[in-house]
Amino acid sequence: MKRAVLLMADISGYTRFVRAHADTADHARRSIVNLLKAIIAASSTPLTVAELEGDAVFFYAIGDPSEMSEATRAIKRQIPGLFQAFNVARDAMVDGADCPCQACTHIGDLRLKQVVHSGEVAVERIGRFEKLFGLDVIVVHRMLKNTVEAKEYLMLSDAANSSFGTFGSTTAEERTEYLDGIGEMAMHVYYADELSALPVVPAANGTGAL
Repeated sequence: MKRAVLLMADISGYTRFVRAHADTADHARRSIVNLLKAIIAASSTPLTVAELEGDAVFFYAIGDPSEMSEATRAIKRQIPGLFQAFNVARDAMVDGADCPCQACTHIGDLRLKQVVHSGEVAVERIGRFEKLFGLDVIVVHRMLKNTVEAKEYLMLSDAANSSFGTFGSTTAEERTEYLDGIGEMAMHVYYADELSALPVVPAANGTGAL
């Protein structure tokens, strides 16, 4: 098992967006793909893409305990940039839309949420792919199913919050979420107005777009 920081960048409103605009599914899919590409392009070392999961990018960073403090600081600096990259790509599609279909005219409804957890993972190579295993992988996925009503936010598990610390002068909402099969866990949530105050650090060594 290795120490890891796990981050899910999830597009809020994706299911409703695709379902509501099934008659223009090709345009809906193209919009989501462009947004996922923007998120990935805005990421950099030590974040690595583990998987693309429909409407989400699953990132991870692993290392020895002695390496994780610097990795955590690097990831913390990237989080505002992932929000900004998503918003810039979405707004550009809204401004450049010349198609009157329902999918194209509702791109502006999409938002990004990020959930972050720290823990331990096992990495197994299956053919040319690497797969992450462990309870903490389940935890970060279950964190997406929460009671937060906002569509744009950053949620840190208690474990992640302990290593990340505060984001400038912003204040997190302390709350408890029940994760199916896991139980209750303390969470720390930053909302859109707090996120806008976070400094953006451009990616210096992107993981690359698809």
